Amino acid sequence: MTLDVTRYIVGRTASISYGPTGANVEAWELRFSTREGERIVIRLDGADMYELWTEVRGVPWPTVHNDPERREKDELVRELVERANVADAAQLREALDTLGGRE
Repeated sequence: MTLDVTRYIVGRTASISYGPTGANVEAWELRFSTREGERIVIRLDGADMYELWTEVRGVPWPTVHNDPERREKDELVRELVERANVADAAQLREALDTLGGRE
């Protein structure tokens, strides 16, 4: 099976944005502008946007391999997110209590 793929080069960084679709917070959009001026909008439901957000949050910059401490921290954050996504409320409360901080 061959997939048709269209590749674009995104313009400047400011041309990338995301947010809820209008008043509908259950639908999210990723918006890009290309160097050629085309607008690309990708619509995701709330669950898919959350999954993308948690995946991207722990992904280090390409230079993170130069900083072992930062690399380890990013790996631990990804692991915490994965475990939190399958934990029940009691487990999450216990984890938050262990980590401390503000309520």
